[in-house]
Amino acid sequence: MVTIKLMRKSNYSDMKKIALALIMVFLLVSCYDEFRTDYGYTTVAFPSVTGNSSTAGVLGRTVVKNEGLKLDIGVYIAGVLENEEDRWVKFVVDPTLMSDPEFSAYELMPSDYYTLSNPNTITIPKGSFIGRLTITLDSAKFLDDEKSLEQVYAIPFRLTETSADSILSTQSTMLLQLSYINHYEGYYDQTGTYQTFDATATVINEGTFTNVVYAKTIELDTVLADGLVYTGVDFRVIYNVKSDNTVEMWKIPVAEPVPANLASAASGVTTSYVSSWENILAIRDGYDPTSSSDKTGGAYGNWNSSNTWRWVSYTWNNYYLIDKSEIYYWTDGGGIQIPSDSYIEYLVPGTTDTWETVPNHSGFTNLADQYNVCTFDEIMTKSIRVWLIHPVESTGILEWKVWGIMAAVTPEQSRISEVIPQGTCVFNQATSTFELNYRVNYIDETFYTIVNTDLAWRNRVRDGVNEWRR
Repeated sequence: MVTIKLMRKSNYSDMKKIALALIMVFLLVSCYDEFRTDYGYTTVAFPSVTGNSSTAGVLGRTVVKNEGLKLDIGVYIAGVLENEEDRWVKFVVDPTLMSDPEFSAYELMPSDYYTLSNPNTITIPKGSFIGRLTITLDSAKFLDDEKSLEQVYAIPFRLTETSADSILSTQSTMLLQLSYINHYEGYYDQTGTYQTFDATATVINEGTFTNVVYAKTIELDTVLADGLVYTGVDFRVIYNVKSDNTVEMWKIPVAEPVPANLASAASGVTTSYVSSWENILAIRDGYDPTSSSDKTGGAYGNWNSSNTWRWVSYTWNNYYLIDKSEIYYWTDGGGIQIPSDSYIEYLVPGTTDTWETVPNHSGFTNLADQYNVCTFDEIMTKSIRVWLIHPVESTGILEWKVWGIMAAVTPEQSRISEVIPQGTCVFNQATSTFELNYRVNYIDETFYTIVNTDLAWRNRVRDGVNEWRR
């Protein structure tokens, strides 16, 4: 008995679709294979990457002391889908490249500061598209030269001939700029405790703190860090790691504080209203307008807010002493006009919503094509804001500068005279952590602070690459 199964129409339709799809795939693959062909000639070149350099034709590279003083540069071959043979490229170190005015910031690296894995040839091996040349830096001569910390020394390379068909003329030279950092450089997560004592050794303040500290190489095994209990220029300290991993530390002397524009330090730039097509952050971009219609640096605008009071504010994480404001107003000659009225308020210390007009002010002017400068009695605050209004149109700001210095709200924010290690301070190489105990003394004060803290290495940015903790 023979059983015959009839294919349902729907299944037959599905099979037709699959067959058509397979035919299309076959045709597309066939067409792709026809276009997967080599070019008529091959060319070699230096890559166009720039590393940490912003100058065309310069590759900026940074090596790390204690992590090896070797690095590779390379050339690549183009024009073939598969490199089926070894290719070679000849090169010379050509000091004449240094005469280019665009390279005036660089100096020729002394030839005895480095060695090359091959004196004149880079090989692109069969099966690869890249050929490498290894540069090994002299650990004594290179590291002992202070200029090696700066982005100054460079090696000028020129490609001269190749077994490929050609050398790409626009990428036949490269200035390799080299500098170094030590492996202590980077960002650290700091956690610690502190106690502040008066002259009788009585505790007058204490607490815990966490912050992020940046440490920059200044010598072979020495970094300049920007943080103690607090962070910033006033709290910079030097760490020197000795051969036994003990740490010496001392404070950078700080001159009398000079008022600075605090706009860039603000953690918050907010407003009651900004037009969606304008940029509130433009008011602190550092661009000084040439007129009230100069929107080169962008602008804050609040259209449509006719006859409506609007405010813009700066907020900081710490308290500051402020005594001057400079506002450059914006007008587009139409819907955005110079305010007809304005005033400045500050957030009263210790409150979250109590605002007062700045005291004994010199007046709130509203003039075009200039900074409107307002001085007032020094205030201490974490936030300041300006109110604006125009009876018919809306208002705008091109730039707003606020001048002041950081306030010493707590004893630990006072100006520091010296930092003295207490007991043993060490750098734990296994965990990349500074383990520190120290005393802080203050200028013209009898109180002092004892600090116990750990700074755990987190990451660094080297040649544009974010390198996280190993």
